Amino acid sequence: MPRTPSTLSPAVLAIILMIGAVVLFAAGHGLVRFASTELHPFQISFLRSFFGLVFVLPLIMKGPDYSDLRVKLPKMHLIRGITSSVATLAWFTAVATMPLGEAVALNFTAPLFATILAAIFLHEVVRARRWAATLVGFAGVLIVIRPGVETVQLGALLALGSAMMISVNVLMIRVMAQVDSARAIVTSFNLFLTIFTLIPAIFVWESPSLTMIGVTFGIGALTTLAHLALTKSMRLAEASAVIPLDFLRLPVSALIGFIWFMEIPDTWTIVGALIIGLSAVYIARNEAIAGKVRKTT
Repeated sequence: MPRTPSTLSPAVLAIILMIGAVVLFAAGHGLVRFASTELHPFQISFLRSFFGLVFVLPLIMKGPDYSDLRVKLPKMHLIRGITSSVATLAWFTAVATMPLGEAVALNFTAPLFATILAAIFLHEVVRARRWAATLVGFAGVLIVIRPGVETVQLGALLALGSAMMISVNVLMIRVMAQVDSARAIVTSFNLFLTIFTLIPAIFVWESPSLTMIGVTFGIGALTTLAHLALTKSMRLAEASAVIPLDFLRLPVSALIGFIWFMEIPDTWTIVGALIIGLSAVYIARNEAIAGKVRKTT
C-alpha cells in the first residue's frame, strides 16, 4: 500500500516539500525568462509582485484578529521594501539577459554576503571555517564570471547585486522577527514590493497579451507556493537537514535552461557554480546549526 501524506513522517514530508519548493522556484525563474521575450523585466517584476499579493492575500487576511498586523519597526519595513524591490528588479533583469543556470549560481552568493554583513553590522562571531567557505565561494564567482578573460556581463553584476540585497533583507528579517509577527512581515513585504516595482514598470509599460498575463500570474503563484512550501518544510524538520536540498536549484535550473532555451553551460561555469553552491549550502547549514545551539543555551 502506498503511504499517504498523513502517514509520512515529518522529516520525509519536509524533504518532499523542500524539493517541491526548489522545483517551483526553478520553474518560476524559467517563466521569467520566457516572459522576458515579450515584456520588460521591470514590468514582469511588478506583475509577479501584484499577482503574488493577490495569491497570498487570503492567507494574510485569515482569522478574525488583525492586531498582529501592526508593525513596530515601520522604517525598517519600508527600507526592506525598497531593498527587496531593487533585488527583484535586478534579479529579473539578470534572468532575462544571461543563462538561467549561471544566474542561479551567482544568486547563491546571498549567504556569502550575509556572512560578511552579519559580522559588520550585527557583530556576529564568524568562525574560521565559515570565513574559509565564504572565500571559497567568492573564488567560485571569479571562476563563473572570469574577469579579465571575458567581459563581465551586466547580467552577472545584477545577479550579484540582487544576492547582496537579499542578504541585507535576511539581516533585517532577523531584527524585525524579534518584535513583529510573521504575518505583519509578509504583508508589508508584499505590499511594498507591489508599490515600488510599479514605479519603474510604468516607464516601460506595454499592454501584455493574455498569454503573458497567464505567464506572470503563474510566476506569482509558483514563487508564492515555493515560499509557503519552504516555510512549511522548515517547520517540520531542522533547517540543517533540509537546507542542503536547496542545492538542487542549480541542476534543476540548468536543466530548464537546456530544455527550454538550449543553454549549455561551459566547464568553467559548471565548476564555479558547484563551488558557489556547495559553499552557500555549507554556510547556511552551519548557520542553522548555530541558531539551534543559541536557542538551547
